[in-house]
Amino acid sequence: MFLFHHSIQEEELMPCLQLLTDVESSSKHICCCYCLPDDPKSSVFDINELLSLTDLTKMYFSTVGDLLSRITLMLGIYGSLAMFLTMVPFSLTELFCNIPSCTGESNFTSNSYDENHCWGPISRINAYRIFLAGFVLLIGPFVFFSIQKNKFIQIFATIVSFSVFCIMFIMAFHLLAIGRGKGNPALANFSALPNIFGACSLAAVSHATLPHIIPPILNKANLGLGIAIVFIAVGAFYALLSLMIMFTFENDKIQEIVLLNFLDCSIVPGVFFIYFLGLYTTFKVSAIFPLNAVALRDNIWAMFSSFQWSRIWAVERLLFPLLAIIPPTVIAVVTENIEVIVGITGSYAATTIQFIIPPLLVHYSRADTQEKFGPSVHIKHASPFQHNFWIILAIIFAVFTITTVTILYITHQS
Repeated sequence: MFLFHHSIQEEELMPCLQLLTDVESSSKHICCCYCLPDDPKSSVFDINELLSLTDLTKMYFSTVGDLLSRITLMLGIYGSLAMFLTMVPFSLTELFCNIPSCTGESNFTSNSYDENHCWGPISRINAYRIFLAGFVLLIGPFVFFSIQKNKFIQIFATIVSFSVFCIMFIMAFHLLAIGRGKGNPALANFSALPNIFGACSLAAVSHATLPHIIPPILNKANLGLGIAIVFIAVGAFYALLSLMIMFTFENDKIQEIVLLNFLDCSIVPGVFFIYFLGLYTTFKVSAIFPLNAVALRDNIWAMFSSFQWSRIWAVERLLFPLLAIIPPTVIAVVTENIEVIVGITGSYAATTIQFIIPPLLVHYSRADTQEKFGPSVHIKHASPFQHNFWIILAIIFAVFTITTVTILYITHQS
């Protein structure tokens, strides 16, 4: 009986095979030989290859399950793109339809797009659509190409993001310290649950970057602890900033894009900071949108790659990119309500991507591991949540979330 490590290359097996030949010539009793490569630290459980979520679903799910997972993932990306395409023109309209003059008065009057005008005869809703068309025409063409060398763009976006959050944190802290806080948040507002779950769509986007970050790291001994510390620190920062904003501004005047509340010369010192904060959403989305759109295009191609017509140049290079960019653009044209887009996307697609698909992948991968290596296999850096209770709990939470949000939507509509 010979058991070979499934990840060993053929050239690595040659010394082992020679050893087996020598042993066979001198003995008739060979029970088991487990051949390993020269590196004693290598393991079948090492994360050395870049595997996306769709790669994992293809490995462990049935054909139908893999298809449903891909559709759910694409719906989630469609929702994120629609959200991005709504955020940019919304923030630009609020910025340029209220040209700051630093008079100390608030630069915002009303959120009603149909009734207020922007420039002369141009209404706010038409200005919103002009900005939307301009953004799609400028950034949309990147969907037709492969985006690979974007390191400097991401570094720039990260620096800008850090600067913006620091400005918001300092200004909110300053307003509270001098007694200018106007917020009086309610203890609980259950009607806002869809928006809470909807915010998970952004968390899903951040989780999607982990497969790109983990493989290049050589020493993964403390990787779990490091990721936990980063997530706890970021979560604590967001929670603190959210609490400060809730107590700084009147709760019924907090914008969907909270940055817009800071575009006031009585809050930030000077027009430069107003434009810097106001244009941040455009800068950030311009760096993220092409990557998500290209990922959606590739997923659409993967779904139809088994068909011969999917390899036609016009289909692969024109049709699939258009299918990635047109639906979210139509959604952004029809509605500028960011809360609805975020709520629906996060409450359904993102909840499934985060709380249903991963637990099922864990269940099937553990079953596959036990089948191949036996029930007593030892994984050095295994998750502490080994019991099946955690898998069941995650799925129950997902079902509860989807059910609750659906009931709230139906109740709100009625």
